[in-house]
Amino acid sequence: MELSHSVKERTIAENSLVILLQGLRGHRATVDLRDESSATGRVTNVDAFMNVRLAEVTFTGRRGTVSHLDELFVTGRNVRYVHIPDEVDIRATIEEQLQAIQRVRHFGGRDKGRREFPGTKHK
Repeated sequence: MELSHSVKERTIAENSLVILLQGLRGHRATVDLRDESSATGRVTNVDAFMNVRLAEVTFTGRRGTVSHLDELFVTGRNVRYVHIPDEVDIRATIEEQLQAIQRVRHFGGRDKGRREFPGTKHK
């Protein structure tokens, strides 16, 4: 699993449901867009701003035209809805993503490595 190196992005992700979408990496999902078109493909990346990158995409335009694309990048503001595949356990996916963020946040153990929030004290 690839996590952002940006503290801001990790903070946004752990405080929203975008972590569920980030957990869809490798799964085939359908993304409905605001212009009533849709794209179905394998999720390769989702950032904290809900920008989605898909591979092996079948794109259906709002008039029903179908196109096959190798890759597609959808900006977060154009996403209307993401269909979560049935085989994905939503609770387990969210918990795994939160644990991964915590591992990055506390990398190196106590008082070692980079500290994300230098003003806070460890107890």
